Amino acid sequence: MAIISLLTDFGNEDFYVPAFKGALYSACPSAKIVDVSHTIKPYDIVNAAFFAKHVYQTFPKGTIHIIRVYEQGLTKQKLLAAKYQNYYFIAPDNGLLTLIFDDKPDLLVEVDTKQVQFKNTDEYYCRVVKEIVFNNNIGEIGKATSDYKVKNSMMSVIQADKIIGTVVYIDNFGNAITNIHQTDFDRFIATNSTWRINYRKYDYIDEIVEDYTDVNKSYNLARFNNHGYLELCIHCGSAAQLLGLQIGDSIQIVNE
Repeated sequence: MAIISLLTDFGNEDFYVPAFKGALYSACPSAKIVDVSHTIKPYDIVNAAFFAKHVYQTFPKGTIHIIRVYEQGLTKQKLLAAKYQNYYFIAPDNGLLTLIFDDKPDLLVEVDTKQVQFKNTDEYYCRVVKEIVFNNNIGEIGKATSDYKVKNSMMSVIQADKIIGTVVYIDNFGNAITNIHQTDFDRFIATNSTWRINYRKYDYIDEIVEDYTDVNKSYNLARFNNHGYLELCIHCGSAAQLLGLQIGDSIQIVNE
């Protein structure tokens, strides 16, 4: 049984998601379709990549991950299919996949949208899905390519005396999750014994704890989450509201 995950910016109020799921079930009736999220902010590929990057590996190998965010139509935007770490990905060519992958995929194909003419975009996605499900292959639905859009905004910048990161996600609890990974932090403190985390010009945190409860209620804290990324939080409170943090804000770890 094929497993297909869906991540879109379509929202839950319109007919777009059920119409697409209906098309997928018509193409592959035995498939299991899992909704990751359809509430990605419209056109926000960084947010979508954050979701996908932290979710895709929890699925069984061979899962087909469909990510439809910031689509601009097949006449203006290529459709890509990729195989990476024994998972399949289908997404528009807008740089989103390069934010998910840590290295080059095993195979990346530009889907041929001219060989067979369909009436809507859903059917092109379904064609790729059928090729994967029934033939375990993406090589026949287009040509392998190295010409695709690349984005690098998920990466922090490491300098001799600082790490410059960004808030990339605010979760339901108001925790501000950054793109600063613990491996980069460990490298930084190996040569910088004193440091602090600046989140405003005069506001900082100078300690990293393991759990939210390691500080008193309403106190701010910094920790590395289960995926190894630095997050700024408030115990039983919202860091986004109380610290004024938003997606895109600069976070720096500096040598004191």
